[in-house]
Amino acid sequence: MRTISGAEARALIESQLVAHGNGVLSVLAQYRRDDAVAAWHETIRAVEEFINLPKFGVVDDRLRAWLCAVRLDDAFVSNPGPTWLAVRQALAPHLEPPVISRFTRVMLYAGAMGAAFAAHGLDARSASITLDTIGGAVDYFQSRRRHFVSLLYTMPFACSGSLVLQPYDALTILMPQVEHSCIAITGFHQKLALLEALPDFSLEVDHIGAMASHGFETLDDYFLEPERASIHVMAELRSDQFTMPAMEPVDRRKIFSTAELRNGVKLIGATYDAFGLKDSDFSAMGLLVVAFARHCRDDYYVEIGKEKFRSMLRAQSELDPAELETLLVNKPSDYATNTNAYQPFLDLGDRVVSNINLLSRFLYAFKNVHLGSRRRFQIHAGFIFEDMVKRDLERMGFTVTDIKRINRKEFDVVATRGGVIFNIQCKNNWIDLSKIEAERALFVRYNRSLTKYYARALKKERGREHLLKQELGMDKVVHYVVSRFPVIGADPAVINYNQIDRLRAAGQAGA
Repeated sequence: MRTISGAEARALIESQLVAHGNGVLSVLAQYRRDDAVAAWHETIRAVEEFINLPKFGVVDDRLRAWLCAVRLDDAFVSNPGPTWLAVRQALAPHLEPPVISRFTRVMLYAGAMGAAFAAHGLDARSASITLDTIGGAVDYFQSRRRHFVSLLYTMPFACSGSLVLQPYDALTILMPQVEHSCIAITGFHQKLALLEALPDFSLEVDHIGAMASHGFETLDDYFLEPERASIHVMAELRSDQFTMPAMEPVDRRKIFSTAELRNGVKLIGATYDAFGLKDSDFSAMGLLVVAFARHCRDDYYVEIGKEKFRSMLRAQSELDPAELETLLVNKPSDYATNTNAYQPFLDLGDRVVSNINLLSRFLYAFKNVHLGSRRRFQIHAGFIFEDMVKRDLERMGFTVTDIKRINRKEFDVVATRGGVIFNIQCKNNWIDLSKIEAERALFVRYNRSLTKYYARALKKERGREHLLKQELGMDKVVHYVVSRFPVIGADPAVINYNQIDRLRAAGQAGA
């Protein structure tokens, strides 16, 4: 084991990025493009259903708990028949047969992959490989869903061979690549950002791999990307500020459907209507998404001939058709570039292909960009974030005060615990995390400006802590900044929201 830093660490990281990037391309290059896209597309559908079925496809809490606890261990792998049959029988009254077939197929794959990973010692290296139960497998696949989609985007760029990737082989063939290279590519890009942002960053290197001195978690719970005010938070904390639209009935025996997509378009528009979301641009995009869904097959796949697609873009008058095509159709590129892709369509020459989840994902991202520059939304999202922090603090056992202003001095969130005052500044400054791969220097520069800004905010709060002591009659005040979007920094008083649980330990310790 040896420690490296600076130029030596950079050289190692960059060489690994090249090696893993080439590894992904070389594996994909063996296969015919259209077959690979179709097979992996089908695999993504099965995996997405596997993730969502226990969460949303089963309303019986006891059935959900039983399903998530089903063992996928060595005993299951050696004799899967009884468990396979029991799961099918349990789900039969609730879901249509094709959904159940895909679910049990992924269940079998998960058990086999868990055994294979264990045989290679991977489970000893990574606590994130949790394939011993259905519930654990759901978490495992959910943590890797971004990589699945990024591989799909990469296939039109990389697939040029003659081998046919069969749907029943796709997960077995490509999952090791996800585990070995795709996750590594994301991780090494983050390590480069850490290297450039932190002067004391280093790597501990041995014959197995490299362990970083610092980490950087970019995602929220359930591996979701951070956003100023998610639709789930709006429903929880601001449900009185919008009216639920009339929804189409959906077939509960399916996990995904075009009806669900259309309902999603309505719900996004209604939830953020108070901020002017339903203007001409978003309304035009929503109508286009609904129009694309009319070309849906099996309530999931969307395939449109290129000329028909372009005529649909020309049929609307709000957005430039050429710019629309750039927004909607992924430009074939390498894996690292595609980790931040949100275009819903893949270009397969004479046609474009997508699915209802990619369309929904795109429209939601379009909503975020569309609202992001609106001052009214920024202000309200700041208040919403303060309420999120208050909610979390109360769940952690803090007493949240109603202090907002003392002697004309404003405070965000003031809480107490164990005789200590916790003065928390809530910062909702948006950070484009895609820049870590796309424009790292820009990301690091903006990250540096934010950490300096947060340091000034903490200094300001420490300079007026006497107001809180007088108001609450307590002698000790600790100050924190909680950043909605994750920043890289060395100050323990700056906490990224996805690590807000650190405040629980601070409260218990009377920090």
